Amino acid sequence: MKLKNANDMKRYAVLFSVLFLLGLYSFVSNEEHEKDRLLKIVKDYADAMIEKGRDGYGDKQSPLFAAALDRSRMRLGSADLFGEIQGVRKSDRSLGGANPQEDRSLYAILYQLTEITADEKYAREADKSLKYFFDHCQSPETGLMAWGEHLFWDFRSEAVGGIDMHEINGEWPFWEQCYRLAPEASWRFALGLWDNQIDSKETGDYSRHARWSRRETYQGFEFPRYAGQMISTWADAYVRKENEDNARREDLIDAMTTVVRRMEENSEIAESGYLIAGRAEQGDHINVVWLNNNLEMARCLWNAADKIKPFDRELAIRMEHLAMEQDLDFHRTKHHIDEGGGFTVTLHAKTGEPRHRSMNIPYTAVWASGYGYSTHADLGNLLFSRYLQLKESHPQLAGKYKTLIVTAAEQYLAASPDENELQKPDAFANVIQLMINTHKITGAEKFLGRAEYFAWSGIDLFMPDGNPLPRASNQHDHYEAITGGPDFMYALLHLYQQYNLSQSDL
Repeated sequence: MKLKNANDMKRYAVLFSVLFLLGLYSFVSNEEHEKDRLLKIVKDYADAMIEKGRDGYGDKQSPLFAAALDRSRMRLGSADLFGEIQGVRKSDRSLGGANPQEDRSLYAILYQLTEITADEKYAREADKSLKYFFDHCQSPETGLMAWGEHLFWDFRSEAVGGIDMHEINGEWPFWEQCYRLAPEASWRFALGLWDNQIDSKETGDYSRHARWSRRETYQGFEFPRYAGQMISTWADAYVRKENEDNARREDLIDAMTTVVRRMEENSEIAESGYLIAGRAEQGDHINVVWLNNNLEMARCLWNAADKIKPFDRELAIRMEHLAMEQDLDFHRTKHHIDEGGGFTVTLHAKTGEPRHRSMNIPYTAVWASGYGYSTHADLGNLLFSRYLQLKESHPQLAGKYKTLIVTAAEQYLAASPDENELQKPDAFANVIQLMINTHKITGAEKFLGRAEYFAWSGIDLFMPDGNPLPRASNQHDHYEAITGGPDFMYALLHLYQQYNLSQSDL
């Protein structure tokens, strides 16, 4: 086409500019629509749980949230109805009731939705549920809560469900809310861990298992991550102003000191110098090292030390030293993540070499769904937590973690799960979070783009029918928190929030 004069050139330039701006507007508008869709999907999930996912069973109905539901009817179901799930033990499922520890991400969603939308409904409903749980679902004998890996609160029987074995299943992040809503029960739980989870207050021997209904404790299964999570609870309780005048407050210093000493002593047992999984011969725990377990302890200890330091500087320094020993152990271990392999996580305590075990494999995998197995993303997110804790005070050590985090994340730039195999929402949640975390520390847009890819792939896989609740897996049609449905929804919310943070940086 031949332009006749300067006016023609101007007209075409204007036309081109208009078309370009329209295209840009359409692209930006579509991108904004996708971001808004993420928020809507999370809100729809929260609304469905608030309106239809509560305890409407038995003689006494409550505001508790169900941990497993038939998605089509939004009703409780049984193991026969839902079927078995590979990698999930029968004794760990909370079918028929509530398990707030499995629903930590649901509560986080509710509290953050109130911050994002200014709708008080979400935080109010979370408060109602937590208050009821702490007021009604605590053992009168031990002070332990009906939650965790083997317990739940049964809606129909109005009593504890499961196998009467208390085991914390992760650090509890809502003590601020719980002390506001149920201060006495929260304090009783902190003391209950010391009185009825620890077997010997002299030696610090304990098991991650203890009876809920009565004092019955065990020995030799003193898993390090459990030490860290108990110490986290005790440190939080000790420093609270509302607990200053409680008669047994100093018992919590004794509890922390005793368990820290136990972990220090357990670090000296193996010839390799690694912290062992426990002293029990049963299960050969005395000859096993779990590096990811040890790093979770380190993460908890670091936060606890920061809280305790104004009150007991010597104890805080011991906590920090024990935590950093785990960092140094992790970095002296030969990992294969930079060779396209995995992180080394299970070791022979004597030799420090990688070890196979019935419920553990030596290395993390890109995708894994078995009990006791770990993925690159799962561990990468734990490394990110340690990176954040260390980047100001120990930048060189934090830099080593950063390198490993980025190396792990790069494996997911091309890897996708086999949808013909069993896939669970928690795996997608961990990968999305790893991509977001890596974007934060590198600024590389490719990681945020990959987070988006896994978010929408997960939505297609676990929410293909428009139901607001994600499926327990791509091979199951019900909803079950233990496979990571709430975690997946929380990862979607994190992605939405990260989009907004990225835009504010422009």
